[in-house]
Amino acid sequence: MSSVGSHEALRPDPDALLKTARREARGCLRIFLGAAPGVGKTYAMLRTARERAAEGEEIVIGVIESHGREETERLCDGLERIPLADREHRGRAFREFDLDATLARKPAIVLVDELAHRNIPGGLHPRRYQDIEELLDAGIDVWTTLNVQHIESLNDAVARVTGIRMRETVPDALIARARDITLIDLTPDELIQRLKQGKVYVPEQARAALDGFFSVANLTALRELAMQTMADRVDSDVRDSMGERGEQGPWPVRPKLLVALSGRPEDASLIRAARRMAERRNVTWRALHIDTGNASPLVRLELEKSSQLIERLGGEIIVLPGHSRVDELLDYARRNNATTLIIGRAVNTPWRIWHRSLGKQLLQEAREFDLIIVAETERSKPLRLLRRPLSRLSRREWLLPMCILPITLGLALLTDRTMELANLSLIFLTSVLVTAAYSGTRAAMLSALLSFLVYNFFFTEPRYTLAMVHRDQLLTVFFFLVVAMIGGQLAGRARRQLIALRASRDQTQRLLQFSRALAVAADHASVRAIGMTTLADWLQVPTVYLERTSGDEAPHVTESHPGLVTLDHTAKQAAAWSYHHRRPSGHGSQTLATQRWRFVPLVESDTILGVVGLALGDREVPLEHDQEVLIDTLINQLGMALGRTRLVNDLGAAKLAEENERLRSALLSSVSHDLRTPLASIIGAASSLRDLDEQLSRDDKRELLDGVLGESERLNRYIQNLLDMTRLGHGTLKIERDWVALTDLINAALKRLEMALSRIRIERDWPDDLPLMYVHPALIEQALVNVIENAIRFSPPDGRILISAECEQGDLIIRISDEGPGIPEALREQVFDMFFTGGEGDRGKHGSGLGLAICRGMIGAHGGSINAETNPDGQGTRIVIRLPLIDSQDADLNSETINER
Repeated sequence: MSSVGSHEALRPDPDALLKTARREARGCLRIFLGAAPGVGKTYAMLRTARERAAEGEEIVIGVIESHGREETERLCDGLERIPLADREHRGRAFREFDLDATLARKPAIVLVDELAHRNIPGGLHPRRYQDIEELLDAGIDVWTTLNVQHIESLNDAVARVTGIRMRETVPDALIARARDITLIDLTPDELIQRLKQGKVYVPEQARAALDGFFSVANLTALRELAMQTMADRVDSDVRDSMGERGEQGPWPVRPKLLVALSGRPEDASLIRAARRMAERRNVTWRALHIDTGNASPLVRLELEKSSQLIERLGGEIIVLPGHSRVDELLDYARRNNATTLIIGRAVNTPWRIWHRSLGKQLLQEAREFDLIIVAETERSKPLRLLRRPLSRLSRREWLLPMCILPITLGLALLTDRTMELANLSLIFLTSVLVTAAYSGTRAAMLSALLSFLVYNFFFTEPRYTLAMVHRDQLLTVFFFLVVAMIGGQLAGRARRQLIALRASRDQTQRLLQFSRALAVAADHASVRAIGMTTLADWLQVPTVYLERTSGDEAPHVTESHPGLVTLDHTAKQAAAWSYHHRRPSGHGSQTLATQRWRFVPLVESDTILGVVGLALGDREVPLEHDQEVLIDTLINQLGMALGRTRLVNDLGAAKLAEENERLRSALLSSVSHDLRTPLASIIGAASSLRDLDEQLSRDDKRELLDGVLGESERLNRYIQNLLDMTRLGHGTLKIERDWVALTDLINAALKRLEMALSRIRIERDWPDDLPLMYVHPALIEQALVNVIENAIRFSPPDGRILISAECEQGDLIIRISDEGPGIPEALREQVFDMFFTGGEGDRGKHGSGLGLAICRGMIGAHGGSINAETNPDGQGTRIVIRLPLIDSQDADLNSETINER
């Protein structure tokens, strides 16, 4: 047995092996970590690289940020360098790390300085750490440098210490991925001396740095953060090494205190003692409670009080399900490399002489740990000790054994004449198992004890006494009690497992449903409503969501469930306090704790989104620890979903602003060209007529007047297009239909374009029996004018424009073909967008890009469509207009409907 146990103890941890395999499958990352700029990270990296290169390893330089330091540049000599990529940004030239060239070169080790660097726009990734991730995924080892203030999880701490918030941060996941982290340390005095000597910044920057970031207090705090980060990493490496080798902890490398909570009032003094010990020893500590599944409401209440106390004292509480408190405690301590266990003194009770206390079990089984037993702060009273085990039994645990015992006794009395004494015990054993399955282990123990007494009193000789004279009956009753106790324990354990599995399943299902509901929520209001409804339905208490809108000083209720919920003055004060201080308040917290409401702020990065209010004071039963954890998880998911909708709204607003700016610029550019050009022509012709009237011939005057008229008509069409586009955009364009022939519309459009048609041939091709169209004549005429004018612009001199029409499947198809250069297939849909001019800008000869956009709006208002195609011969463009034909009966019905309205 010892051999088997030894082999089992040395079995490697699968998770640790998997973590190691994942590291080895990709490139390895090595980070040279420093507390501040100037401690010598790049210098140390280059010096180590030169030593490794001298040993024959392939090391190349991807990018080194020397900042003009000569000693750093000298260390680069002799090492292969990958040429930097040239980038241009805002008219300035930059040289950046070339990721593509490095991937193509694929060295064994590449040096990439400044992990938190932000790349110049134009590269593959916006951040350098993303370049490094791609190198690692390609199997290339990377050495890099990093300052502790750029670690994402330390961002808030650095901001509080230095008053400066770093915007270039690196995710902790990438740092955890590093195989090696080397701490480059320098005392604050030495670093300040290097700064004064100009070895960190140029003199002007150095003076500014000394007055701000590089103070002794700041550097000392950053140095402490760097050492803590390194210590945490070493601790993680120790746990991984233990898991890979399958060795049991603890390894005495970094002291850790682990407090074992029992759920009794004495836990408070135990927690305070652990906090004092951790502070004196300058070590980390956490508390652990093993939930065996039979905790009473009093235990849950004490556990909640302990959790709040631990949170105030800066510790951490872990609640784990398990069957054996000792085994789970030791397993957790070994896996997390805890060195010292702190427990409270056991309460001795006369009826539990056979039960070994937690301290006795740990003294025997936890020989590798330091064990501290904290004395009780108050003496327990005997009556209280007598009441404690009885008070732990709930009403259901009392009631079921009392109800099932008479039934069991009746069945046993009915079968007493036909069954032997040993077989009668099976009936009582069944009642014990049923009690355990429905009420738990403690009720089963009570049922076993009562069944033992009833079994002895009614069925052993002499009957109706507790005395026994026959040895075989004594053995039968004794073994019945033993089997009932063991069976009740096993059945109760199975029930606890089933309850734990159901609770875990329900919690997972609730989180899954909540996540799915939030994922499909499209806007802020939907996310808010889903969050409040879910929390209210699960907790069975009212919930509110408060947020502050522009112009309001305090947050107000914007969502509540069920129905409309109002808050009193004190509750509003608590909500406002949570909103401004970004900490929970109200019920169960340390601020305004007498409130029935608990307010939890939702914070995303540096932005306060709102406050969630839960009326937890209305609950009859206090929340358990796992319920508190679930509330935190749900609220965190709600905060992330609200942050997502905020980002979507911001992106939508930014996109709308960008589109409005683009339209505004295009409109101004169009006005500057399409209004100024005809006005300049009109002004020039008019001034010539005024100043040179006597010198001009009659033909010259007529030509100038024709120019004035033509440019005026062009200006009028442009203004009409703007008005039509505005009416289309605002939905105020009225469709006043009338019967009209296509020939009349074509003739009217060509009449308006008479001057522009002087250099173009127009050909017509449609049958004489085309039906009349029931349309708005002016709108369709304007659409035809725009399409034909667009064809004229692109047609060569003496070109041909073909206008054809036919009926097809209840629609009238109008085709206008030109002999121009044609439209590329990728642009055939874009030509119908506003201000699209084919990339020529506002001064191109093809106008402002409004004509075809207006055509699509006018044709679409009639239920038709307009598209651009290539001519069958492959030359030029063909615009196809499709208008639905309406018969007279439908037209009359349509007219009656309009009149009734």
